Amino acid sequence: MPLKSILVAFSGDVSSCSALDFALRLQTRYHAHVTGVVWHGPLPLESRHRAFLSKDVATMLTGRADEAAQRIGAEFAEQVAGFGNPDNATFIDLHEIESFSLPRQARAYDLVVMTRHAAEVGREHAEIRPDVVALRSGRPVITVPDDYTAQVPAHVVLAWDGKRAAARALGDLLNVMPGTEKVTVVSVAKKPEPKPEAGDDVVAYLARHGVEAEWVHRDAGRRRITHTLLDFCAEVGADMLAMGAYEHSKFSEDLLGGVTRDILSDARLPVMMSH
Repeated sequence: MPLKSILVAFSGDVSSCSALDFALRLQTRYHAHVTGVVWHGPLPLESRHRAFLSKDVATMLTGRADEAAQRIGAEFAEQVAGFGNPDNATFIDLHEIESFSLPRQARAYDLVVMTRHAAEVGREHAEIRPDVVALRSGRPVITVPDDYTAQVPAHVVLAWDGKRAAARALGDLLNVMPGTEKVTVVSVAKKPEPKPEAGDDVVAYLARHGVEAEWVHRDAGRRRITHTLLDFCAEVGADMLAMGAYEHSKFSEDLLGGVTRDILSDARLPVMMSH
């Protein structure tokens, strides 16, 4: 199923503009509908001291946030008009939805595009982590670096460990971006090259879908798997990295560190995460 519906988190700042630009290029390639979304939760002052705020102060704070969201919506419309297809784009302010949940909203879209730190209205309290969206929505999420010059990915590196989340990334890649020209499947481990097992013939699977593919193994040695993986992407000139998110628990990765968290921190190319 080709890409037809894209949700892009847009806050109007410089970083989120790269995500919108990326989404609009995908819109042009796949004739997809783009929905811009902004959410502005209550300010920390409002959340922590609501009981002590006068009605006038609370109204003023809400009004300022609403005005900011309106400005962001106008900027979204301007950028779409200058690059994309305005007739195939919409903008929504999720603050107006009583039961707000970006992951829940994302379930009705083929793909979510956002920057690493998509803080709507440019504020810490409104930050939404892309890995959390991927984890809870069941939809693939592409994170775009803040300063990335967008292009539609032609050569994708697929991080493969043979596990469920990696298989989900493989399927999502083919389903939402069928125009991918080349996929390099890379396995990274701190041990000798593993022997192929049943279900690991990913190259043949991709070939049946008309995608040029090859398999490469990298031994991380004493280096972190994240660094080995990202260096490989730079080595082969990949346009995007596709990977499964949180094959281990999110709690353990947040506490002890892990590939998903480190990729979000260090990647300098778009990353598609699936769970």
